[in-house]
Amino acid sequence: MNERRGRILDLVAEAHIHSARPVSSALIAERLNVSSATVRNELGVLDEEGYLHQPHTSAGRVPTRLGYSQYARKFIPPQRFSADQQALVEEYLKGVHGDVLLQQVARAAAELSGYAVVVSLPADDQLYALEIHLSALSSSKLLAVVILETGLLRQLFVDLNPTPPGEVLREAESCLRQLTVPIGKVPEALRDIAKRSNHGVARTFEALLSCWPTMIAPQRFQQGLGNVLAEPESTDPEFVRSLLERIEHLPEANRYDTPVVIMLEGALALVSAPLPLGAGRAELWLLGPLRMRYPKVLTVAQGVSEVVAHSFNREAEAGLN
Repeated sequence: MNERRGRILDLVAEAHIHSARPVSSALIAERLNVSSATVRNELGVLDEEGYLHQPHTSAGRVPTRLGYSQYARKFIPPQRFSADQQALVEEYLKGVHGDVLLQQVARAAAELSGYAVVVSLPADDQLYALEIHLSALSSSKLLAVVILETGLLRQLFVDLNPTPPGEVLREAESCLRQLTVPIGKVPEALRDIAKRSNHGVARTFEALLSCWPTMIAPQRFQQGLGNVLAEPESTDPEFVRSLLERIEHLPEANRYDTPVVIMLEGALALVSAPLPLGAGRAELWLLGPLRMRYPKVLTVAQGVSEVVAHSFNREAEAGLN
């Protein structure tokens, strides 16, 4: 693609992102200060090469998936976060841990990007639990707080009636501190310990095992769906269906050599970035129409990823000191 055609494609994409309407050759000619005939010729070539199309004969042009792919990849690597953007994310993350932290990441990214956001935490049974604390919430329910090596917390609400006395819980915690296996192998280890423990500890472990599978289940934190449903594309039921389906079933993110990845499929645009969590990793997804504000979204994806990584590195250093 020569320089002028590239510039025309960029102008059509930018105008379509702004207006959600087909872009006329007259508008492009005015922006470039060239004749409409010259622009129409170039638009015809871009049509033939698959970068643009006309919804109908008398309409202007809109970018195809190929056209938006060509346009969006010009913004990789993204611009850096501004000081205000970084401060907003840091404020969202201040003093929060565990699931709340990932929910706040999703909220911050949705506010900054203006699109739907999903934070996906894959199942990982190879992580280790640093600590497991047990406490009685009522006469029939225990709370198990599990601190993972990623720095995230997991809370398990365990039904056990009646709940054991404090000395039994302390003995059970002492046994749990001796575990040296990843969370996927904890059930096997607890069953073995229970065989050698008194009735109260064995009973506590049996109840804990009943809800342990939730420890290694994948988790998702979603925000900003209303942002996308406010876009003009949401009047198309097929777009809404594909959006909701994709939110429920996210693709595998191919990392390649870039901090952010763009995926365009159907009428949807998806941008993903890793969220480093110490020894583990979640995935940040931003979803919207093909007519996505790519420069802004790519900056948000990379910026949020970097703030989260810095936050976990800082906590890890504080723990070592």
